[in-house]
Order: sequence, then C-alpha cells, then structure tokens
Amino acid sequence: MKRVLALVLCACMSFTLLAGCGNTAKETASEAPAAAESAAGESTAAEGTGEAESAKPEASGEKTVITYLRPGTEVDHNAELVQAINDKLDADGTGLELNIMYIPSDVFQDKLNMMLSSGEEFDLLCIMEDQKPFTSFIANEGIVPITEYVNASENLKRVIPDYMWESATMNGDIYTIPANWCETADQNNCITIRREKLEEYGLEDPQTMDDLLHMCEVFTENWDGENKPVVIPMFKEPFTYLFRTLDTYPFTVQKDLIFIDQEGNVKNWMETDEFKQCAQFFRKLYEGGYVPEDVLSSGWSSWNTMLTGDFIWVDQCQLWDTEEVWKERIPGVELDSIYLNQDAKQFRPNSFRNDTAVSATSEHPEEAVKFMDWVYSSQENYDLMVYGVEGLTWTDEGEKSYSKIDPAFEFNADWMIGNMEYERYQKGTYDKFIEIMGEEKPDAENSIVLNFTFDPTNVADEYANCQAEVVQSIYPIKLGLVSYEEGYEAALSRMKAAGIDKVVEEYQRQVNEYLGK
Repeated sequence: MKRVLALVLCACMSFTLLAGCGNTAKETASEAPAAAESAAGESTAAEGTGEAESAKPEASGEKTVITYLRPGTEVDHNAELVQAINDKLDADGTGLELNIMYIPSDVFQDKLNMMLSSGEEFDLLCIMEDQKPFTSFIANEGIVPITEYVNASENLKRVIPDYMWESATMNGDIYTIPANWCETADQNNCITIRREKLEEYGLEDPQTMDDLLHMCEVFTENWDGENKPVVIPMFKEPFTYLFRTLDTYPFTVQKDLIFIDQEGNVKNWMETDEFKQCAQFFRKLYEGGYVPEDVLSSGWSSWNTMLTGDFIWVDQCQLWDTEEVWKERIPGVELDSIYLNQDAKQFRPNSFRNDTAVSATSEHPEEAVKFMDWVYSSQENYDLMVYGVEGLTWTDEGEKSYSKIDPAFEFNADWMIGNMEYERYQKGTYDKFIEIMGEEKPDAENSIVLNFTFDPTNVADEYANCQAEVVQSIYPIKLGLVSYEEGYEAALSRMKAAGIDKVVEEYQRQVNEYLGK
C-alpha cells in the first residue's frame, strides 16, 4: 500500500510540472514535422515466486510480450516495423515479442504517472532526465532494480561504459539502462546560429554576454523579415552555454535547483551570484524584446519558432537533420553551432541524458532487460529498433551513414534508446553536429559529481515541491520576464517554504559521503 500511495502522490504532483522535452529544439521524435515528449499490488513486480518462475513462457512455448512506453504519436508503417522486429526476435529464438505504446509528448509525464499509480502493466519506459530523472521514479517506487539482469546480460556492459553504469546506480543497485548515444561533454554548452546572417551583418562569433547583446541589436536593426528575430531559450535545462562566460566556471547546476562547484560545495542555485548574473543578462534580453513574450505559455514551441528562421540564436546544438533539409525549411540558411569563451575548459556535467528503465508494474523485468540486450547485440537489431526496415524507411549509405526515405520520419530515435556503438548519421549531416555529438572528448574535465546520484528519499516531499516551484518561481526570473531585483525575495521565500534548505542540506550530506569527506 505504501508504494501505491507513493505513486498516487507522484501522479498528483505531475500536474504541476511543465511538460516537454529539453533535449533539443525539436518536438519528440515521432511528431510532426520531425524529431526534436495490471494492479500494482503490495509487492513489486521484481519479487518473483517459485510458481511464477515455473510458468515462464519459454517453458510453454508462448512468447513474452514486452511493452515499451515512449513519448510521441504512432509512426507511419508502425505495424510493419514492429512486425519486422518481432520476426527477428522469433528468428533469434528469444521467446520475446515487442509492443510499442505511444503517448503524446505534451501529456507523457502525466499519463505515465497515472499508469503507474493505477498499476497498469507495461515493461520498459523511456526516461528523459531533463524532465523527470530516474531517481524520482525510484523515490516513488515507479521502477525496479535490474542489477542481476544487467550483470547477466551479454552486451549491455559491453556497449555502455562503466561511468554511466555508476551513474545509473543507487544504493548498490542498477535502476536504469543509459542511452549512450552522444558525448555529453560540452553538448549543451553551445548555441546554434545563422552563419550567413553573421557574415551579412559583419559580426564575429560572440564570446561574451555583451557580444550576445550586441548581436541582438545588430540583428534587429538589419533584419528584413516580416517578424522580429528572437532568442530561442531551451529553458527547461540550465543555461550552460552562458556559464562558460563566468569566472567561476566550470561548475554543475542540476534541475535549476542545485549548484555544485568543483570542490563539492553545494548551494541553492538561486542564491548564487552565478544565477544572478545569468538572470540579469536575460532581463536585458527581455527588455530589448529579444525573448518571446509567450515563451512560458503551453502553446509556445521552440521547434516551431526555429522553423520560421526568425531567430538570433537557439540554445544548444540544433544541427539535427541534413544541410539539405534545413535549406528546404529555411531558404538560404547556413546553420552553425559555436561556443562562447573559446578559452573555457571542455566540461562533462553529467553521464547521460536519456535512459530506459523497467516499470514496477512489469510482470517480467528479466525479459524486459533481455530485450534491451538483444537490441544492442548487433547492428541489424539496432537498425530495426531505431531506423526501421531498410528499403521501407531508410537506405544504408555505408560507413555508419544512412538516408531517410521520408525526411520527416523518425522511429525510436537515437536520443531515446541509441548507442554510439551502432549509431548512424544521415548522409549530409553537418560535420559540426558529428563533432559535437559523436566524437569523444578525452581531455574534458568531468564534473566532481559526474557519477553521483542524489537519493531524494529523505526529503521526497521537499524535493518534489521544489521542482514544482522552479516552474512557478525560477523560470520567470531565469528568462527575464520578471527582473531579478523585483522577483528575487518573493521567489526565494517560496523556495524556502517548499523546503529548498532541507534539500541542499541533504544534497551536501550525500555529496560529502560520495566524495569520502
């Protein structure tokens, strides 16, 4: 009953959170126009019995159906694609069968939490760490430990590095399977610009906040389009590209709640001078008219705004798709991704951004992990799961390259479930995109808490309340809609009422323990 109540609480709290995925300016993978969100019982699904073990499908010849829950809407050719996967699963003698359950991105977290609270059975869930980290699912008993199944697998530890498994572990147990689809060092620390506009306006690459403000002024003065160009902020994640311009960089900010310096000192992010500097910068952007007025409305879309071409910059590397596709979307565009403060260190703030966990409502967690192991066992299996059927949805271009038959099509995108061992890039992909996302950076400095996983159990209510309060109190100041000077005291008071001091104290205690202090 304790777990059921915890899941009901989780579902209720989810309605206070802002939906959407911060991985990219894009919408969720399967949504137009292109990629970018059984009863629970008294015991967990991980607790098997002798009777259950004796009734395994392999013994009776029946197949175990693995239901994979993911954000997005059902893709074209879905039935054919899933059947192709199941044919290969059958040919390989796995005893497994895949079923994909799609939930629209804008209601994914809410629907997921309701399914967990009601005990609706499914097996694998796509987790987006920027929206709701796997640790929150642990706190609400929504996912189960999978250590023994991962350790028994043939391929999972081969294709996913040790440091990611360390970050997927809490209290000695592995709880999730990281998507090792990209290099996380400096991935979010850049911005995407229209290179041809900088050249047209005689601008050099910006290096400082002042350079960015000047860039905004010049764009606005010279813009010849019908609509005024704007900055497109990916505000559900920390503005790490701005952090590079600060004297105290590198440091780590988690969930716009917690600041951790490279000595392991933990602070309330809102109470730091670094937060103040970034908020004051965005206030200048907002007062200049460079931040969309409706940026916090449910109808605003970073992806749709980017597609208009009316932007000064977009946060992070947004060079998704091919150069040809982008020139069709925005005639004459030359996109590029750049870093502010070129002298700043390369920095790896986190281990992974997306992952796949086993639901607490799963009747067969071992088989769920077995399916994931199968996906990562060969290029052929990976291709079927991520790109679909060759000749139907994609064409093999050789050398880890492919082309889409329908440029807008996306199956189970790399960012959801991908792995660099097998990942392909579209023919015509920007070289800069591959450099940023796909090339390892061995000289990057790791965050001091790279493999630290916060366990919110002791402050579960406070942590959930603070995360909800971020949306209400932090985002308006972070984006400059409310000035730091006018909004800080009231927002800080609300954060303290939500329990931020207890969260920081517990964070510091666990970080000290992690570092052996």
